[in-house]
Amino acid sequence: MSGAGEDFDAYVRASGPRLARLAFLLTGDHDTAEDLLQTAYAKVLPRWRQVSTYEDPDAYLRRVMVNTRTSWWRRHRGRESSWAQVPDAAARGDVADDEAVLDEVLAALRRLPRRQQVAVVLRHYCDLSEAETAAVMGISVGGVKSTTSKGLAALRAVLRTDPTSTSEEAAR
Repeated sequence: MSGAGEDFDAYVRASGPRLARLAFLLTGDHDTAEDLLQTAYAKVLPRWRQVSTYEDPDAYLRRVMVNTRTSWWRRHRGRESSWAQVPDAAARGDVADDEAVLDEVLAALRRLPRRQQVAVVLRHYCDLSEAETAAVMGISVGGVKSTTSKGLAALRAVLRTDPTSTSEEAAR
């Protein structure tokens, strides 16, 4: 292999871990995340010569991943799904507590509407700016602000970490 192929291989090795984390947050499942990432790479490979010239090829890959995940979701949205594990609320020590919190947050993320889930993940996990998130999602900056705000409010409600709700409950 030479030239663009070697460049693409190097890019995949370098970007794989960070994009795999994004894929997991978008899908909530390791196997589906691997499929999503591989599909995104397969879609980008034929265009790699052009994509490699972009200032931030990861931005292009993130967009491909979000669009692919949205397409999958639309195709399968009426189907039932099962979960391998139900998060256990019992205390199991520090590491187990961290895992339980992560499981709880991921479950709460999965309950969000797809657009809110993507906005929250891109803004707060990938640490993209509002403009970058807007470009990836294909919406306005105001749409990103609104969608992220609604998503965070929904997460707080589900996770019961909304400071206003606890203070209201304490006042009762």
